[in-house]
Amino acid sequence: MTGSRLYLPRRVTARQENHARGADGVMLADEVAYLREAMPTMSIAGKFNAARKLRAHELGVWRASFSGGRQPWQADRRPTPRGFMAPYGGYMKKPMPIPEIRGTTNRVCGLYPFPRSTEFISPGWPIGIQDETGAPFFYDQMAWFDAEQISAPVGLVLGPNGFGKSTLARQLILGGLASGRHVICPADIKPDFRRLCELLNNEETGTKDGQIIEVGPGHGVLNPLDPSAYAWALRRLPDGHHAAAGLVAELHQTQLFNVEALMSLRRRAPLEDFESTAISAALVELYAGGRFSPARPPIISDLISQLEDPTEDMRYAVATASAADFAHTTNRLLQSLKSLTVGMFGESFNGQTTTRLDLTVAMVDIDLSIINVHSGRDLRAAIIALTGMEAQAAVSARMTLADNGFGRKAVTDIHMDELSQLLDVGGSSQIKTLDRMTRTNRTDGVSLMTYTHTVTDFTKVSGDVTEQGKATGFISRSKATFTGPINGYEIDAQAGLIDYTDRERARLLSWTSAPPPAQTGHRTMPHPGKGRFIAKWGDDPDRPGLAFRTWISPLERELGIHDTNTGMKTE
Repeated sequence: MTGSRLYLPRRVTARQENHARGADGVMLADEVAYLREAMPTMSIAGKFNAARKLRAHELGVWRASFSGGRQPWQADRRPTPRGFMAPYGGYMKKPMPIPEIRGTTNRVCGLYPFPRSTEFISPGWPIGIQDETGAPFFYDQMAWFDAEQISAPVGLVLGPNGFGKSTLARQLILGGLASGRHVICPADIKPDFRRLCELLNNEETGTKDGQIIEVGPGHGVLNPLDPSAYAWALRRLPDGHHAAAGLVAELHQTQLFNVEALMSLRRRAPLEDFESTAISAALVELYAGGRFSPARPPIISDLISQLEDPTEDMRYAVATASAADFAHTTNRLLQSLKSLTVGMFGESFNGQTTTRLDLTVAMVDIDLSIINVHSGRDLRAAIIALTGMEAQAAVSARMTLADNGFGRKAVTDIHMDELSQLLDVGGSSQIKTLDRMTRTNRTDGVSLMTYTHTVTDFTKVSGDVTEQGKATGFISRSKATFTGPINGYEIDAQAGLIDYTDRERARLLSWTSAPPPAQTGHRTMPHPGKGRFIAKWGDDPDRPGLAFRTWISPLERELGIHDTNTGMKTE
């Protein structure tokens, strides 16, 4: 097995290849045969993409047969070169180095043929090497959830810049793609995931499974009144279908929430209840009479115009007797709304959405790298909030179609990077945004991973203890946490949220201590904390975690998906 090939599954039986589309990733027999025949002649990027689709196909076939009541050992298939494609069947998703052991001749020979390993074995995608045993560490939030090792597919990655959070994220994304799930990266700041998304579009295989959306002044507009996923779903429902009313209600609620999120971020404070009511009543009026529709939504300027010309129903909603009273009551609201129509905010939000989400692709990456890291802090935080909501809308809309028989059910992985930027700028005003994104993942078919630097990113949102509790409540809802090198202050700050044993504490502190630069031959020794994490899961604070270092395969290195230091290179 060469390092340039992710995997090469053997043919499953003809009966299984001709399985109708419906399970995640299942392809038609002709597509499968073409990919297997053409794969040896493809480029490295083509092989990567073909291998991903073939593995998702075999997983989908297995799921379809298993759901039909058949047991894994009854499945009519031969084992692939890496084992049976079934839970606990031994299938190796990508090759990793075999752990080395050392001993005397007599003792090593005496292990054969019944060695017993003390390594931690788990389902999922291989993401790293265990510190204690040198064995592979497998993790995938949906695989662990299916195996009931965690009670919800929600995770949190903590660690400082430059120590491998993005590399770990890409390993988790690869696992999701190889399992046939959809992936959305709502806030790609640097960007960290664009290269991986680009690889999903390949001319050799005719694959167009990646969508890159650029948002920022001069590059792309994101209309907060256009949750495009709902319009996409409504177009696919027959006229008069009972599910349409529910989608329209969700669209309206998401519009309201998006405007509230933007305005509260600009004010650094939540909206008053009557202001939310005024916005809601104005949105209803905008859609009255057919002026606007889900396919042709209003923009912020239209909302402002409606608030400046209130109807009787709008005045009743805010309990004002006249248009003059309504104008006086909503004056502050209009001031905040108009701040979204000028400058960078106006260029980014006051217009129709430039590129709508394509819910048919395998991965969507929303690239925010055009926004200046310093002058665009508020704008970045606003877009992070909106794109997070857009990802949730996409999942909800797709699930509604599947529940009503107009699409296949599919789990979506959402990878929310740079959460600290949203909390740092928005503070307590964005707690509601964060809470909305994390509460309904199991019912909506969402697997959520979030990434930030420290626990203090959550506690600094407000000086109020209650508000801090709301923010840190997300940590307790994260059933798996991955912590990189952190100092003693951060370890103490996490007490009660993420608890460490004395040995784990000493390990984390040792990772933060960098020795003087040293070289061995022509190779510089890496920082001891580079790519190292302690994984913790479950609700038992006394349960020890598992320390590991992320591992990058030769194929991944060749594809360059983990190279995020291109800006530091010179000609």
